[in-house]
Amino acid sequence: MTKTIAIFNQKGGVGKSTTAINLGAALGEKGKKILLVDMDPQANTTAGVGIDDESLDMSIYDLLMEKNITIEKIKAIIEKTHYKFDVLPACISLSNAEITLSNLMSRETILKRILRLIEDDYDYILIDCPPSLGLLSINALVASNSIIIPVSPGYFSAKGIKNLLDTINLVQTNLKPDLQIMGILITMFDIREKASKEIRANLIKIFGNKIFKSVIKVNAQIEKSQENQKPIIYFDRSCNGYLDYMNVANEVLKIG
Repeated sequence: MTKTIAIFNQKGGVGKSTTAINLGAALGEKGKKILLVDMDPQANTTAGVGIDDESLDMSIYDLLMEKNITIEKIKAIIEKTHYKFDVLPACISLSNAEITLSNLMSRETILKRILRLIEDDYDYILIDCPPSLGLLSINALVASNSIIIPVSPGYFSAKGIKNLLDTINLVQTNLKPDLQIMGILITMFDIREKASKEIRANLIKIFGNKIFKSVIKVNAQIEKSQENQKPIIYFDRSCNGYLDYMNVANEVLKIG
């Protein structure tokens, strides 16, 4: 059975796209069939794997606007990559989708209906969400079985998790009762900073086993891999960033 996971946090700059790309690559390296779905108009996941979002003829936006969705139309838009995953790419036109979708019937379930047609081709579908709870994110959450919440160990980011969980609870109550939180993933973790360790310890006290045991440590090679539009596991297998994301992939596989 395909597992669809939304990478979601209403706060920007916490590593959602980085996590989508590198977790997808790590799961692919472990023999799983992976699809990345870019639902963020910034198209960071799309560009981050070397796809030129400005030259795309079609993107996920076209599927969201399509009245007669077919498997053939979806597969025509899926981009094959040099890595062990496929991508449903985004482009800047996706920023118009919020307004257009608001006028459609069953607007919260459009992405779910799209992915249902192709989910048998993949073991895991990872959805990179925009940093807001608009219709794009709601579509992603409704289409998903579970959520991974990346959070950086800054005060405001950690404090905002409770508000985020309230938001997710609203979606569970009104649209997707079986939506589960797979875990909270601490990113940009500085092992030299006492504050980072204290915040992680506090998060564990509050959320217990919902905190991933693995953390994504601050690592210059991850930034360099992004600049080179490559997942870290194809850029530098000797760095902590590679080990961290492989460890997260192991946890995801264990959770199921």
